[in-house]
Order: sequence, then structure tokens, then C-alpha cells
Amino acid sequence: MGEARLARELAVARRTNGFVTAHALEKLDNVVNAYRLQEGVRAELGAKVVGWKLAAPPSAEVISAPLFDIECMASGTVLANAALLRDGVECELALRIDRPLPFGGCTRDDVITAVGAVMPAFELLCSRLPAKFASPREHIVADGMGQGAVVLGAPCGDWRTLDLDKLRVRLWSGDALVVDKQGGNPFGDPLLAVALLANHLARRGQVLAPGTFALAGSHTGVHRAKPGERLHCVFEGIGHVALNLRDAMPTISEEQDHVGR
Repeated sequence: MGEARLARELAVARRTNGFVTAHALEKLDNVVNAYRLQEGVRAELGAKVVGWKLAAPPSAEVISAPLFDIECMASGTVLANAALLRDGVECELALRIDRPLPFGGCTRDDVITAVGAVMPAFELLCSRLPAKFASPREHIVADGMGQGAVVLGAPCGDWRTLDLDKLRVRLWSGDALVVDKQGGNPFGDPLLAVALLANHLARRGQVLAPGTFALAGSHTGVHRAKPGERLHCVFEGIGHVALNLRDAMPTISEEQDHVGR
């Protein structure tokens, strides 16, 4: 399948919360093309890049994906579509970039200077791949690393006295405490994660620009939410983020379940 057609198929799957077929992906065998497909999907969706996420697979180069304006929600949103988090929800810090970062050679100190605010966030996971997160790395990259949506809490500007790597984070489902832990960021320090992301993007000729934000990794692992849950996450010293799931949620139609057949 040609690159332009695959970008359309991935965009349709993203728009409808469907899936692409293994056949559609069979010729995608390198990460360079996968990153080019990310831009093709963005263009097909008519979306604007408002942020970035990153991951560091074991024994592999950091991978990243853009976050789109059309997939950002405010804290307290009532989510009608369960498919957006069919692969779970994670509690993360979103670091807002207010000042330019160096193009390459970015350090933790550079990030401290550039970050204007930190926001508590939920990342909703919704892979469109047949094998989901067990897929080849280039397929995961092309699919935007399973990005479903981001729910953002209020920005905290007074964050520099806090140790972001040691924050206490708690996640509730209704009145039930699901997670209560200290730290837990997969990169150790969210500020270092942002520096890592900025340098990764620079190697690809891109920038983590002022006005965008970076999701710096899950502090809680993946929570499998159920219909009717009221999710509430608190990062001590930063703030809270909330998401409400409807009791009865629509399922994906059979026609939408796969594209590219």
C-alpha cells in the first residue's frame, strides 16, 4: 500500500476509533517512513500539533508522537466514547513550553528555563493496530503511539520549588483510591524526559516549540477504566485532573471496526 493511502487509512481509523489491517501495514518496515506517516495523518485530519509524547523502549532509540488539538480535552470532561481509552488511561505531567529550547544539546537546566507551567494530565490510550502495543516499533510510531486523547488540568506556574521526580500522585475511581505512590516517572525526572524529547526532535529536524507541551511519561502505569467511572488524579503541589465516563457507552460499529479491507 502506498504511503498516502496508508496515511488516509490511519486517519480514518483515528477519526472513527477503528483499526487498520495487518495487510495495510505489511510494507511499513522502517521508522523514518513511520514518522513521515505521522505528518500525513495530521494533514488528513486537518489537525494542529499542540504537544508531543515520548517513550523509551528497552534497548531502542526514543520514539515520539505529536499530540493534536482535536484530541485535547479540559479537566471534568464527560467522555461519551469508551473507545478513546479502550487500552487504558495514564496519569502524567504535561510540561508547557513558554520559551525556546536549544536546537540540539538541550539540558535539564534549559528545560527549567523554558517550562512556564506544569499541568496534571490523563493520557487516553487507543491503539488502532491489530497487535496493539505488541506491534513492530515502526507501526506503533505511525499510529501515533496509541494516542487517543489528552485531558489537561489547570496549569501550575509555581512548580520550580517542587521535586517533580518525587511528587506524590494519587488516582481515585469514584471514592476508591486506586493508586497512591511517590515518583514513578519512567524516565526518573520529567525534566530530563523533556530534554530527551527536545534532542530527539532536533535530530529529526523538528522543535519542541513555545506554546506546545510535552507529556513526560506515566507516573501510575495503565488503569483500565470502566463505564460510569469518575476518575480523579492529584499530583501533590501541582493540582488535579478529572474525567467522567458515561454509564452506557457506544461501541464501535462493525463497519468502523476495520478499514482497508
